[in-house]
Amino acid sequence: MLLGAGDPYYREYALTALGEFCDLVLVAPQEPEWATPHIHSLVLADPRDPLATLAALRDSGPMGLAGVVTYDEFSVESAARIAVELGLRGSSPAAAARCRDKRQMRAAFEAAGVASPVSVAATTLAEVTAAAQRTGFPLVLKPVDLAGSIGVVLVRQPNELREAYRRCRASGRAEYGAVSNAILVEEYVEGPEVSVESLVRAGEVQTVAMTRKRLVPPPWFEESGHVVVGGPVPEEIARLAERAQRALGIQWGATHTEIRLGAVGPRVIEVAARPAGDVIPLLVLLATGVDLTVASAAAAMGRPAPAAREPVAPAAAVRFFSPGKDMVFRSASSEVAAAAPEWLVSFVIEAADGDVLRLPPHGFLDRVGYAIVTGANEAECEQRLDELELSLHISADPFVG
Repeated sequence: MLLGAGDPYYREYALTALGEFCDLVLVAPQEPEWATPHIHSLVLADPRDPLATLAALRDSGPMGLAGVVTYDEFSVESAARIAVELGLRGSSPAAAARCRDKRQMRAAFEAAGVASPVSVAATTLAEVTAAAQRTGFPLVLKPVDLAGSIGVVLVRQPNELREAYRRCRASGRAEYGAVSNAILVEEYVEGPEVSVESLVRAGEVQTVAMTRKRLVPPPWFEESGHVVVGGPVPEEIARLAERAQRALGIQWGATHTEIRLGAVGPRVIEVAARPAGDVIPLLVLLATGVDLTVASAAAAMGRPAPAAREPVAPAAAVRFFSPGKDMVFRSASSEVAAAAPEWLVSFVIEAADGDVLRLPPHGFLDRVGYAIVTGANEAECEQRLDELELSLHISADPFVG
């Protein structure tokens, strides 16, 4: 059973693979037409509400469920609670809560001696100001229960703190469902950012791949691209990610561990108890042959992990096309994409005519679209993405707010 279909631009490949692997039961508030060909049964309920989902399951009658999974960050706790109620495999609700609440996550890391940034929870501006005395500047403010770097902001100097606090508190609450007023005041770790993609079965962590990330310019941390290169993950990074997952008590499923490579060594930023977003699992599949989404479902069902396929290429990458400025989108095209080079896996324009696209702090994850490419290495992937982006023509009207 899958909790939430997700955005077809970013999750259709995953849902399709799950539908091919098993008789897929989807829990969603309404039927997503794009998902219908790939599912066996539909349960109409809010997947983020475990009580509502369990009630809907009872009304649906016996379904012979063998496992429950999600790739929706906001359904992670629901999946854990449903698994317990149905006697299925899954991480405990307490472990899921630690992964969803960054305050609990930081406390778990500190208790286990996992290297991570100094972090102080705060609610008011006065508390944030006091916490800044401990972390020093520059520092980072982040909501405790959002995802996708929404509302996360870099503060370089004390005179920026008030406005950054206001923006962090306001970001994403209506759109993305944040429920806590708390934010974290954290030490800023300067350096490249990577993520470790893993699979956990009965508490045993298998490191699968490492993703290198591109970020938008400061003060925001929104991700603008990713690249995965096949081959072993550096041992120090793999071990740190494994220790972080053990500290949180994750027992089953795919995980996504974000790490900053700082001057004093790697530091864990956070762990998600689900497959990564932003088509990262698809990049992993292209570059390593491992399907993390299906492997996660197999673990939940107690089935052996599927054998890895032959990688498509040594490296795979995605780049997201930013609007560049606030705009009313009309259309977009690319001569390079139109030529359909063999290394182009996907070229997607997700914005529709008339969509308002805005940059942080007014909009987060507002994208024109993205491209996925393969290559012999990271440099070749980036060169191909540069070529695509240079050929991208965007037609838009000015946004008047």
